[in-house]
Amino acid sequence: MYLLGIDLGTTGCKSMIFDLEGNILGEHYIEYDLIFTPEGVEQDANLWWAHVKTAIKTALKNADVEGTKVLGLSMSSQGISFVPIDEHGNTLMNAISWYDNRAMEEADEIKSDYDNFSIYSRTGRQISSLVFPEVMWLKKHRSEIYDNTYKFLMGLDFLVYRFTGQCATDYTMASGTLCFDTVKHEWISEFFEKYDIDMDKFPSIHNFGDVIGTVLPEVAEELGLSTETKVVMGLQDQKAAAAGAGIDHGIITVSLGTASAISSIADTHVVDESMGVACHGFSRDNWMLENSIGTAGAALKWVRNTMFSQISYAQMDALAEQTPAGSNGIFFYPKLSKGVSVNNEGFFTGLGLEITQGDIIRSVLEGIGYEIQERITAHQRISQGARSAKEISIFGGGATSSIWCQIIADITNMTVVVPRTHETGSLGAALCAGIGAGIYKDLADAKRMVGGMQTKYVPNPKNHEVYKERIKAYAETKSLLN
Repeated sequence: MYLLGIDLGTTGCKSMIFDLEGNILGEHYIEYDLIFTPEGVEQDANLWWAHVKTAIKTALKNADVEGTKVLGLSMSSQGISFVPIDEHGNTLMNAISWYDNRAMEEADEIKSDYDNFSIYSRTGRQISSLVFPEVMWLKKHRSEIYDNTYKFLMGLDFLVYRFTGQCATDYTMASGTLCFDTVKHEWISEFFEKYDIDMDKFPSIHNFGDVIGTVLPEVAEELGLSTETKVVMGLQDQKAAAAGAGIDHGIITVSLGTASAISSIADTHVVDESMGVACHGFSRDNWMLENSIGTAGAALKWVRNTMFSQISYAQMDALAEQTPAGSNGIFFYPKLSKGVSVNNEGFFTGLGLEITQGDIIRSVLEGIGYEIQERITAHQRISQGARSAKEISIFGGGATSSIWCQIIADITNMTVVVPRTHETGSLGAALCAGIGAGIYKDLADAKRMVGGMQTKYVPNPKNHEVYKERIKAYAETKSLLN
């Protein structure tokens, strides 16, 4: 028997077949494009579905297993992007991407009516062009689409609908809309009434692992699945990846990709007065705290492309290993953005004629490590769960760098583990499928699928003492130069 995990990303989708121990048996990945229009950034939701179906069929073929033996399937999905459908399930326009900012005027209208912090406290989001303001925009500028909309569905919801005919979402996806009460786990009726938006046009809200239905007969026949295959509620992609990386009350997760998300579990709803750590819905009894670094792997890639284009990342790591903790006095601050503006605030300090390539490279790895420590400290400031965590689970492209993982362990003074698979998003979806299929009773039980760690990095006490002083100087330097 098998489980199917589907990962619907921003620029591609992946389907993976797992056995009940979490081993990957087959997979397939397909890329697609964003659509740039005069109004904003969009995607073809029908292509989402077409490519997901192709990916499933190909993954089953690559795994050489019978699709009728798939007990359950679930999804990891990009958040916030959504598409309106009519009562027959037809899309009425392209999906509006999470990259889109067309509803800034509507966001400003909400800001004029509500204090930003009060909205943040209830929704976990600061007021911006998110799903609810964009629905307001549609009602104002595309009234025929709004009037004919049966449901507004985000990526995960759209796939659930295509599989089952049911319109449903989960707490983590709903947390990206700006109209979900993360304390009460319900749509905020006050907003819908005030701005005259029909709440019935939004899907029902469920916990990940809930069974929404079984695969529709016509879909099962096309894909080679069974009509008894359970379709199980999944998670927004960052949360699914954190689940697949083993997040728990004693484990903080760090995605070390182009950007970096730092996540922890809280057993009570908390609010960060500085609005630096978002509190999103996760399950009936737990919330997920999250903050991020905009350019993590992206900063390392920029340094490589501009300064070390003739060598590989592995060679860069080897050079960094030759430099002692503290990079011989260099600091790198990784706040990089596209275009020249006041927000373009990345910098190096401490350069001199004696500085080596290894010093520069290590300073980049350390700079991102310092930022991770700052984000973890912010979690610990507001959450007992984060304060009790002793371990960091790191996934993403950066997790392949042994020196980077060791630096993070030394800076944070926490053990760093790398999961056995880097496909944590698809695995997180499969965990949900396993819960819904009755293989596991809850997320803690489903962690058996995560399996043992691939690698473990224990803090070096000597290096940690160096970093304790360096991170103070890093923070002081950053505050002076910003």
